[in-house]
Amino acid sequence: MRFRLLRAAIAVAMLGGLFWPTVLTYTFLAGERAAAQVAECHRGASRSPLRCTGTWRTADGGTGSGGIYGLSRSDAGRAVEVRVGPLGPYRPGLRAAALPVSASLFWLVAFGALTKQQIRAGKRVRRLLAEPGFPGDLLIVTGAGAHTPDGRRSASVVTLPQPASPAPGVKVTYWEVRGPAGQPMFRVEKRSAGKSVPELVVWDPSGVSGHVIRSAGKDSSGGYALLALDGRPVGSVEPSAGTKWGAYEFKDDRGVTWARSACRMPEWVLRLGPATSQPLSHLALAFIIGQSRRHR
Repeated sequence: MRFRLLRAAIAVAMLGGLFWPTVLTYTFLAGERAAAQVAECHRGASRSPLRCTGTWRTADGGTGSGGIYGLSRSDAGRAVEVRVGPLGPYRPGLRAAALPVSASLFWLVAFGALTKQQIRAGKRVRRLLAEPGFPGDLLIVTGAGAHTPDGRRSASVVTLPQPASPAPGVKVTYWEVRGPAGQPMFRVEKRSAGKSVPELVVWDPSGVSGHVIRSAGKDSSGGYALLALDGRPVGSVEPSAGTKWGAYEFKDDRGVTWARSACRMPEWVLRLGPATSQPLSHLALAFIIGQSRRHR
């Protein structure tokens, strides 16, 4: 349901990007002709657009005052011919069209790229959902928890009080993942410093043992290392082939894949292998929840 709403929002946003040039085209072709007297033209901050003001009179005797668009600084104090449309008076020409057309093109290109990403993500998720496996090995994960495809809750996330920072400049957030009966499954300590990729420390309910999920560095193309608390490697999280983010494969220290995930905003699909141990399944779930909560 939420994915369909997101796709609808993208479509509405793309249509919104066409609004400005459409209204401007209508103004140039069918707007009411008017004679305008430009009072002044000035620019605010260094990159702000030129703003011209004045008065105008239409052919049928109507008058108005305020902003006049599509002018240059040299038009101040002059009389010019304009067309009056829904967004006000414009002097037809490339100067008036440059900003709205370029802004709309940028808008459409950006949302076109987002739409393409969503289509690819949808295909990855459908393939993951269609694979054979035990129902309990497939989870739909968000920042609030996880549930099975039929809607049964399997985990929920509870934000805990923020602990003291372990070092200057390090921001720490803390949450607990609980099972369907409310029992603690594991706790996650998220540590972030500046612009570095956050590190997750995943503790068992006792707080004695745990693992670390840490970025593998700039040379890993978005991968993560799974480590024991003593630094011993236990596995890795690697972007799926052809992706940099939004689809991951979880591998053990021998390179064998034991879980896979794919994102279909705002949800993730996580498929665990049938023989995945509880510590590894908790690491995979912690990682995906962390991805969903990465900007909090």
